Amino acid sequence: AVVSTQSTGIPAEVKALAPFTHVIMQTSMFYAHHRIDEVLDQVSSVLAPESGVLVSTDFLRKSPLSEIKDFLKMNSMDTLLSKEEMEAALKRNGLEYTGGEVLDSHCVKCNIAKKNKMGNHEKGDKQFFRTREEFVREGKVSFQIIMAKKLKE
Repeated sequence: AVVSTQSTGIPAEVKALAPFTHVIMQTSMFYAHHRIDEVLDQVSSVLAPESGVLVSTDFLRKSPLSEIKDFLKMNSMDTLLSKEEMEAALKRNGLEYTGGEVLDSHCVKCNIAKKNKMGNHEKGDKQFFRTREEFVREGKVSFQIIMAKKLKE
C-alpha cells in the first residue's frame, strides 16, 4: 500500500485489501510530524501483524527546535521529531523501529544540484534548497530512510 501524509486517511477500498506486507510512504513523513500518531495508527492498522513493514523517508531533528525555526518555516512544518521521538511514536502505534539509512550526503548533493539548476528569477526556490542543504550539512537535521516492523496485536 502507498500512503500519502497529505491525506486524511487510508481510503476504504485500500483498507479492504489489508493486511499488507509493506507500506511505503508516498511523501516524506516529516510533513505529518504534527499528527504523527494519526498517520502511524493508520499505517499500523493495515500492516500484517509480526511481518508488515513500513518504509518512509523522513527528516529528523538533531538540534533543539529553537535552532531549526528557519528550516521549519521554509518547509511549512509545525514541528520536527528527533529520532528518539519518532521511535517512541512508532512504538505507541504498534510498530518497532528496525533501522534505515542515513541519506544526509545524498540530500546535500541533491539540494545543491537543484539550487544550481535554477535561474536567477527563482530566488525563493533557491533559498529553499539552500536551507535544506545547510541544515543537513551542519548536522541540525538528518534525512533518513525509516523502517519499522508491525508488532504482535
